Amino acid sequence: MIEDYIKLFVMVILTSFSQIFIKIGSSKIKTNSGLLVLIKTFFNYNIIIGIIFVAAAPLLYFSALSSVPLNIAFSVNGLGYIIVIVLGKLVLKEHISVFHITGGLLILGGFIVWNLGVGIY
Repeated sequence: MIEDYIKLFVMVILTSFSQIFIKIGSSKIKTNSGLLVLIKTFFNYNIIIGIIFVAAAPLLYFSALSSVPLNIAFSVNGLGYIIVIVLGKLVLKEHISVFHITGGLLILGGFIVWNLGVGIY
């Protein structure tokens, strides 16, 4: 059963990293032409990695749902917001405002409170 919780956390990490890869790849495409964007996207390795991560994440989620209650499994998704904020700062050098920090702490607090009732902590 612990491996299913690990699958959930790996799913969130994959989803979060997929956003970073897709953002990096998208920023390298400098055209507005529909067909050209499609071609450049198809050959952009950052976007391809992001899509692979996004495709793998639900497989882990479906597998974990076999033994993890839905209310716990779904709550883990919220941690992705926190991971993306941190990755955005570390990898993309994006600005983190006090609102991002406050929101992230509220999400983390909500996750902890939500899961206290089901004995995960």
